[in-house]
Amino acid sequence: MSIELFDPVGEVETLRRQTERTLETLVGKKIGCVFNQHVSALAFWKALEGEIEKTLKPARVLRINKSNTWAPAPRADANRLLQETDYAVVGVGA
Repeated sequence: MSIELFDPVGEVETLRRQTERTLETLVGKKIGCVFNQHVSALAFWKALEGEIEKTLKPARVLRINKSNTWAPAPRADANRLLQETDYAVVGVGA
């Protein structure tokens, strides 16, 4: 058995803030959907996405359906969603 010590001092990550974008309408825009696929919300999320598609007629839907309910969405996937969509719907602790 061994004891491993970690240095508790870390580097604080700095984030680059982008200018906030505003939309006059959600109709016909590109949407991102992030869902953790928790069993308690599967039916709700499916109905929500269906209603969004029927009502807002998005130009494109980019989905991140996480494979691990409790872990954050992969950073690369989240960055792609931010770059390729006009707005996002994030649900159930995703």
